[in-house]
Amino acid sequence: MHKQQIQASLYQYTLIIIILVALAYRSGREFLFQKNEADITLSLADLREIYPATTNYELNRYGAYDVYDNKNKKTGSALLSSNYSRQFGYAGRVPLLIGINDSLIIDRIVLLKNNETFEYIRAVYEDKFLGNWQNISLEDAMQLKVDVVSGATHTSKAVIAGVRHTASSVLKSDASVITDTNFWAIIKDILFLCLMLFSLVMVFKKGTAKYRTIYMVLVLVIMGLILNNAISAQLLYGWLKDGFAWRANWQTIAIFILALIVSFVGKRKFYCNYLCPMGALQELTNRFSPFKKRRLPVTLKGLSIREVYLTFIAGALLLGFSPELSYAEPFMFFSFRVVGIGLIIFGLIVLLSSLFFTKPWCSVCPTGCLLDTISYQKAKKTKS
Repeated sequence: MHKQQIQASLYQYTLIIIILVALAYRSGREFLFQKNEADITLSLADLREIYPATTNYELNRYGAYDVYDNKNKKTGSALLSSNYSRQFGYAGRVPLLIGINDSLIIDRIVLLKNNETFEYIRAVYEDKFLGNWQNISLEDAMQLKVDVVSGATHTSKAVIAGVRHTASSVLKSDASVITDTNFWAIIKDILFLCLMLFSLVMVFKKGTAKYRTIYMVLVLVIMGLILNNAISAQLLYGWLKDGFAWRANWQTIAIFILALIVSFVGKRKFYCNYLCPMGALQELTNRFSPFKKRRLPVTLKGLSIREVYLTFIAGALLLGFSPELSYAEPFMFFSFRVVGIGLIIFGLIVLLSSLFFTKPWCSVCPTGCLLDTISYQKAKKTKS
């Protein structure tokens, strides 16, 4: 039995290394923790989204891209936000292309290639969020108050900041005057910090098991419904690809670091058991379901479905295919205001399965496998 555990552990660690190497290769890193700085470049296709008649363009002395049609007539200019600042959404950088005319009036804004979930990007476009800046001067755009898109908060905040900082840089104004404080954002931060404190009390203080149902409801409401916050394969991919976006996504980064620290002092699966909203949803469903629970069969010839899942992801990355990882997990279910019907159905399947099986998604979750593998050996030694 001990030999099988060692073999399983070696397999998991090997799989983690393969994934890291694949991510390093795909994201342009020389080493796992050193990324080559690559400028975000433009293409004619990008510019044609703003100016359809574009046939060529050139960088002028002010740092903008002048755009010309087939008669070599200038049709406008474009500002690349990443030339002025780096704005991060939920899973990485969100570069913008801002089209302006000679009067510095914004013609249109488009998002360039990024690692944000497709559902968030679609929500930003479908909500006509980007249209708020159309026909607005750069000076007005710098001060314009625009509401974030509900369900795509991080992405829309990155767009707002990108427009403001780009306008501020072009007009050589002080960017510090364009930051505003949202009262609801402060409330959410307070709720998050209180939940973090509560989670540590639940883990380390004896006699708190009787409050677990109440605690799970709080996790579901705060982490799931209010914050839409969950560690996922898509998020980890974005961190490894573009680095930690501290200002935009400090809550999830804090959870990740805390989960590793707590696991290394002897409490395995801290995140999965105490902070994952999908885990809370399944556990609450298990508690109130009238049906007898069974464990989902998740092994095949000694390999777990979670490991097979990770192997598939690693293989796809090594072969040069970048799957939409957010579709591989049901966490987007909590962003039901913006996601498509497919992801809602995915979440409902997990919910319905929880009526008959004990935490069915936890049995196959690739993110849980990653977190558990990272802290596995240390946690085992501490426990013994």
